[in-house]
Amino acid sequence: MKCDVCGQEYGLAHHCAGVAPTMTQEEAAPPPSGFAPGYYLGLAFDIARWDDVSIRRASRDSTAGYYGALVWAVSAVVILLSTALPGMLRAMPVPGPALVFGLVVGMTVGFVFIGIAAFIQIGLCHLIAKWFFGGKGTLVGILRPLLLAWFVNVLILIPIVGPLAAGIAWAAVLMLVFEEVEGIDRLRAFLIAAGINFCFLVLQFEIPMRH
Repeated sequence: MKCDVCGQEYGLAHHCAGVAPTMTQEEAAPPPSGFAPGYYLGLAFDIARWDDVSIRRASRDSTAGYYGALVWAVSAVVILLSTALPGMLRAMPVPGPALVFGLVVGMTVGFVFIGIAAFIQIGLCHLIAKWFFGGKGTLVGILRPLLLAWFVNVLILIPIVGPLAAGIAWAAVLMLVFEEVEGIDRLRAFLIAAGINFCFLVLQFEIPMRH
């Protein structure tokens, strides 16, 4: 539940402060101007370690979306190079221009597929939060911190435990971002993140089994 006076989420009991919370000086500080990859890389790591102030700052920062897209793209390429590329090389052993063309097409298709899957996953979480739990955030505001923290999915490359570790890390980031940006309580944010993440993990293992 959410208090109509101060805006704080609470469970069974709540001691109302009587006023709406104000942003701290750190949260209200403007983002750096110009080229600032170090700042946004630090922001990405802060989001990944569940820093709520960093999540809210990124959600309001339009520039964070561009850096987030870059972080996502680099992370997706790293995953593809480590997982899909070896399989494609085994499937296309003949060297020459045909091999290069096949690798470029295969990597491009894989890159697009990861992008579509990530957008659908985040979009579904956003729609569920808004339609069923009264979420107040926007899709763009959700995407900015999530793209910055998407690199936690690189944990999938860890042998044996990688998929589970990546799934848990990504579900935790989803939960915190939806709690902070959508304004829903943690339990509902967890149920949304865990439910959608589980469905995508099932699809991830089902597709290779069928193809």
